[in-house]
Amino acid sequence: MKKIILTALMVISTSAMAEISYSMPALEVGFKWNSMDGLGAISNKQSMGIQVGGSTVLNINSEFGVRTGLFYSERPFKGELSSGPYEGKISYAEVPVHFMFKLEDFAGIYIGPSLAMKLGDEITCAPGPCNLTDIKPMILPITFGAQFKFTPNLGLNLFFETVPSDLALGLKNSRGIGMNLLVAFE
Repeated sequence: MKKIILTALMVISTSAMAEISYSMPALEVGFKWNSMDGLGAISNKQSMGIQVGGSTVLNINSEFGVRTGLFYSERPFKGELSSGPYEGKISYAEVPVHFMFKLEDFAGIYIGPSLAMKLGDEITCAPGPCNLTDIKPMILPITFGAQFKFTPNLGLNLFFETVPSDLALGLKNSRGIGMNLLVAFE
């Protein structure tokens, strides 16, 4: 009985995999202007971070898909406390799960979460030493964006993202707007 069930599962999964198609596979590299709210900050400023990785769209049908991939993403922050300035960044490995409405085979708009796992962090303060505490090991940024190709092998990904939760003790509400260059492989 176990052999029959395993054989049936293998046949079903093989036929399901045959139905899945993908589009817009690409390497992406770009930047993101980011800011966060710091506890007790007099002002919060924007900082530029980088984002690099690969993406593809798993097609559900001709009009809808799921944009996914793997990215290295920085979320920098900068601000001013009454004691002086501070700045730093938290870096993440991200797997997006964005639902895309495909306008064409080469363009679409998307929205959805990403699963972001912390890789590293750093902070500097004036006048003296400081540190980040209670850094969340995993966050769920929500992203809204559009991507399109303007030549067969080049395109852009424009996006806005927000992390509505705390990233660390005293750092919350990360917001960023960015642009990635796409190098497509179709």
